Amino acid sequence: MQTFPILADIHTHCIASGHGTQDTITDMARAAARRSLRVLGISDHAPATPGAADSSYFRNLLLAERNRFGISLLYGAELNILNEKGDVDMEDALIQALDYAFISIHPPIFRAGSVDANTDACIHAMKHPGVRFLGHPDDGRFPVDYERLLSAARANRVYPEINNASLMPDAYRTDGRRNSMQILTLCKKMRLPVLLSSDSHGKGHVGDITYILPLLSECDFPLELIINHDLDMLYRILKES
Repeated sequence: MQTFPILADIHTHCIASGHGTQDTITDMARAAARRSLRVLGISDHAPATPGAADSSYFRNLLLAERNRFGISLLYGAELNILNEKGDVDMEDALIQALDYAFISIHPPIFRAGSVDANTDACIHAMKHPGVRFLGHPDDGRFPVDYERLLSAARANRVYPEINNASLMPDAYRTDGRRNSMQILTLCKKMRLPVLLSSDSHGKGHVGDITYILPLLSECDFPLELIINHDLDMLYRILKES
C-alpha cells in the first residue's frame, strides 16, 4: 500500500480538546495539506473530558470555514459514553447539527464493567442521532464482545475505527494490535466498512496511519471497505440518518 492510502482523516483534535496541544484548526489544516490529504475532520473531545471545550465551541463550529489551504474541513465531536445506558455528554440536537460524531469510552469518565456491560453501553450509545463512528473500540481496558458489537454497528449504520494511536509503541490503551486484528477480521467477514484514523492530538500525526498499514496487509483487508479511501463513500455515510 502507499504511504497515505487515505484521502481523509476525520479523527483529529486541536487546542479545544485540551490534552496539552496548542495547535489550532488552521495549524491542523496546513499539516493536512502538506500530507496530501483532501479532507480533514476536527473531532474534538466533548465537554465531559477534563480540559475540553464546552458546547458553545461546537455550536460555533457550525459557522466555521469549510476550506483552508485547499483542504475541505468537516466538524464533528468525539462523544464520551457516560454509563451503561449509553448516555453521552452532548445534546442530541447539537450532535445532529455537526457533520458527524464518534462515540468512545474514556477513563475516568466511564468505569469499566463486564464484557456485556461495556458492549451494551456502546450499543445503546449508537442510537444517538448523528453518531457515525465507534472510536477506538480496540481498548483492552474496556473489553467487549466484538461479534455482538460489530453486528449492532452494522444494523445501526455505525462504523468502527481502526486507530493508529492505539498501535503506537507508547500507546496507553492495551491490546491494541490483537483487538484491531480481530475487528478487521470480523469486518472483512461481515463486509462492514472501517474508518482509519490518526487520532492525532495536534498537527504532529495528521494523516498518519503508519501502524495500521501492516495489519491491513496481514489480514488482506479489502481496499473497498476502507471508508476514507473513497470520498464518495465517506460523504454518503455522513449523510445517513
